[in-house]
Amino acid sequence: MRISIDATGLGGPKTGTSVYLTEILSAWNRDQAIDHEFVIFSSPKALLHFAALNLDRRFRFIQAPDNRHVRTLWQQCVMAWYVNKLRVNVHWGAGFVLPLLSMRPMVVTVHDLTFQLFPSVHELIKRYYFPAMIKAAVNKAKYVLAISESTRNDLHRLLPISRGKTVVTLLAARRLSSQMPRALALDQNESRGYRYVLFVGTVEPRKNLERLIAAWRSIAPLDRGDTKLVIAGATGWLVDNMLRQSVADDAIIFMGFVRDDDLAKLMCGATAFVYPSLYEGFGLPVLEAMAQGIPVLTSNVGATREVADGAALLVDPASITSIRDGLLRLLKDDALRVQLSRLGLVRVSTFSWERTAAETLAVIESAAVL
Repeated sequence: MRISIDATGLGGPKTGTSVYLTEILSAWNRDQAIDHEFVIFSSPKALLHFAALNLDRRFRFIQAPDNRHVRTLWQQCVMAWYVNKLRVNVHWGAGFVLPLLSMRPMVVTVHDLTFQLFPSVHELIKRYYFPAMIKAAVNKAKYVLAISESTRNDLHRLLPISRGKTVVTLLAARRLSSQMPRALALDQNESRGYRYVLFVGTVEPRKNLERLIAAWRSIAPLDRGDTKLVIAGATGWLVDNMLRQSVADDAIIFMGFVRDDDLAKLMCGATAFVYPSLYEGFGLPVLEAMAQGIPVLTSNVGATREVADGAALLVDPASITSIRDGLLRLLKDDALRVQLSRLGLVRVSTFSWERTAAETLAVIESAAVL
């Protein structure tokens, strides 16, 4: 069977969509019983994500443009031509989009409905392009993959045509290798003169950093002690004012984009992990923090509540007071941190990239015309 995959939406920094696709491809690559040919459409920037996977001869690449405006047209015209010319058995749009002119069977992954639910937190062009494209892709697809029950519920509510053809394939935590035991990392923080709570994610409005920072600043210095708020992640959009206002605060550290090796060390040293996002399709950083044994604070809505499932401290992301009170509990209650750490390790063990990859491939295979 020949399967084509759209990886053109992956950018340079490793975001959730990049993790999703590379983890699935890595699992397929390890499974030599899979007897398919995979044709991957990828821009030069996105190719960097696949270099370390050592994909075998079953996988080959077709290069797409880097420029996102040119790529949008390329997806609908050139990619559609390739899919038809190569007579692929099924095409998988791994990130919201399908080549609508192609007549081959197709599957699309919808990671979230944030463009419809929170349009104000996105750049103007995305507010119109993605809702229209997601609707068209869901209409066109034989099957739709949703990465959480929360996302499937949103799809059913906003796009009723998705009912009956949406399959949930949950994600899992990355294998972030750490060369430093957590206890030693925490001891080193004491020796350097401060502890820290950690946020990891793209710095953009949906992540609710303005409220998180306001909540952090509202904690009395005596209660906060030597603990700092560390924010790690690539800078996204519509956050310039927030960054300018926060850069001079010595209780807040912006790390910028952090590579996986450094991220593992950063996580191991965190007193707690905080992720009060307004909306997530899954909330992968929550699971990855749990995998490192870090007590987690996250939002009591949607996918983050679903992923946490009793193993995290939940707060109202719309309330600065709720976020502040949650932060105070994590800072002051040693027993709570130990309990959440243990619960998180149990919770993360119920997820598996091997299962995600197998379930994804099963849906793709079932959509194919042989």
